[in-house]
Amino acid sequence: MSSTAPTRPTTGEFATTDPDVAHEWLQAVYADYQPEESNSRRDFRFRGALAQLGHGSVSRLHYSMSADNNVAPSDVLLVLQPSHGVMRVSVGRDEEVVRPGTPVLFPPHQVVSALWADIDAECVCLQAADVERVAVEMTGIETVALRFTGLRPMSPGLGRHWDHLVRHLIGAVLRHPDVTANPLIAGQLTEQLAAAALDTFPSTRLAAHPRVPPGYATPAVVRRAITFIEANADREMTLSEIAAASGIGARGLQAAFLRHQDTTPTAYARRVRMERAHRQLQAADPADPAGRDTVAAIAARWGFADPSRFATEYQQTYHHAPGETLRS
Repeated sequence: MSSTAPTRPTTGEFATTDPDVAHEWLQAVYADYQPEESNSRRDFRFRGALAQLGHGSVSRLHYSMSADNNVAPSDVLLVLQPSHGVMRVSVGRDEEVVRPGTPVLFPPHQVVSALWADIDAECVCLQAADVERVAVEMTGIETVALRFTGLRPMSPGLGRHWDHLVRHLIGAVLRHPDVTANPLIAGQLTEQLAAAALDTFPSTRLAAHPRVPPGYATPAVVRRAITFIEANADREMTLSEIAAASGIGARGLQAAFLRHQDTTPTAYARRVRMERAHRQLQAADPADPAGRDTVAAIAARWGFADPSRFATEYQQTYHHAPGETLRS
């Protein structure tokens, strides 16, 4: 760990007992962070663990004592979730007390004031453009400008779902930060988090009522999409990109796949990648001295960031562990 603040965002762990150095680290990681004051410097402790995720990031923070802060996200969406300590967050006239286990959203283009005390928190930072693209893919409507209209989850159940997803994902990514250097994995995790944010927090997306022309859901559309997916399974593909290659909108492609394949395009792409990983495990040399043919390495190559989750999905698909395939 380092106690000297980085000059630019980095992946890894950082710790300091100097509030000014902690604020420099936070400003390096989150350009829109504006510290106002730390209410105490005695016995101050700060720890940060960061992993880049494409154009965004995920992190875990510990900040002892209390501090007043302003965050003015310009082109990013932030979601903070304390696991210990209490936050008070205000946007304009709206003020929320955020207790452990409850996520709070810092919406783009609005100044958010946050007072926290002796806090541990997970933080998700996404580019607003990525969230807007996923919103279009989910609704099929581009004319409704995306704007988040609340800081809290729409229901306690959605908050718990976000809590479970983010704790699991951040834990896996921070244990294996090198996997997010794979654009395929970074893109998939970004889309997963963006979709979860849209499902969890209130926004103008709820005003969009998609209408998919039923005539669009033809087998030819699905065949074009399958061809594109199988030709590009080794790289990141967005739903919009697959839809464009198929000559249809994202929502129409979803309908076409559900009608003719009983699955979604992204689930189909994941199935193709699982098959490619299976083939590589079959052809791999378990004694490879360079370590290129381990189960974890092959899983990451095909976009599976969490080895344990990959092993579970593999077992469900092929009825034996991936290690057995590698050794056979």
